[in-house]
Amino acid sequence: MGYTTTPALVLHRTRYSDRYSIVHLYSREIGYVCTLVPETSSRKNAVREHLRPLAEVEITLSLSPQRDLARIQEVHSLHPRHAVHTDPAKGAQAIFLSEFLYRILSTTQTPDEELYDYISSSLVLWEGLSRGVANFHLCFLLILLPYFGIAPDLPDEEARGDGSCFSLQEQCYLPHREAYCLSPEETQHLPLFLRMSYDTMHGFAYSRQQRGVILDYLLDYYRLHLHSFPQLKCLPILRQLGQSAERETR
Repeated sequence: MGYTTTPALVLHRTRYSDRYSIVHLYSREIGYVCTLVPETSSRKNAVREHLRPLAEVEITLSLSPQRDLARIQEVHSLHPRHAVHTDPAKGAQAIFLSEFLYRILSTTQTPDEELYDYISSSLVLWEGLSRGVANFHLCFLLILLPYFGIAPDLPDEEARGDGSCFSLQEQCYLPHREAYCLSPEETQHLPLFLRMSYDTMHGFAYSRQQRGVILDYLLDYYRLHLHSFPQLKCLPILRQLGQSAERETR
């Protein structure tokens, strides 16, 4: 049996029994890992309170080849997330981001320190963000693409004809719109969207409906190029909460 201390992001909690839950983590040192956590907590045992989705912790785990689940020896909070409880837009995004990260990171079997650092630094930025919050999840998914080796290889502008459509599946321009293609108008906007960054995302004045369309395209793109990436269950909730958040922040 070995012990590892590592920063880790909490992805998801699955109820295991009346007494225990399985908490899914993505750690900087060992990658994706699952651990068994008691459902009850006390002042002496506050482990469960530290392990909420999207929390970042420093955790000491005992690992054994004979066990599928790691055991927690010690856990401390890093970078607490307070904004999800006070900002309606961030609260809605948190539901989406936690499921998205759980689904995509549970397919990776090896640690990736650069990937971990990108996600960690992005969530720290998100916590303190005051401008461009509505576009954060779109920008996050866009910048994440190269870490999975699936960044779109946009053809040269000269290869695009008037009225052409960009194929998300084939990564090329087509003369007519087919399945998983952008419309001609969306194709015209694509080069600008691909230049979005955390520094510039506040300048992209999308409506709620436009952001929904862009998110659907981004998730389609992930599914087309990462075949183990499933449909997300949280999208109807995200859209409903997004409407409420938009009304509250007007």
